[in-house]
Amino acid sequence: MPAARASLKQADLTRYAKAMRAAGIADWRVEIEPSGKVVIVAGSADDATGPNPCDRLLK
Repeated sequence: MPAARASLKQADLTRYAKAMRAAGIADWRVEIEPSGKVVIVAGSADDATGPNPCDRLLK
């Protein structure tokens, strides 16, 4: 049985990296959904969500 086709090719990832660098975004990640949809998230997780209100309950 042949291997599954890659949902994200290295050339695509290189293009995304160059675009993020050109835009001045240092912190980013690529998420690939099971459907094959590629999502690029710019910024760190802390910037996007902020502090979790449940964290104070765990202290």
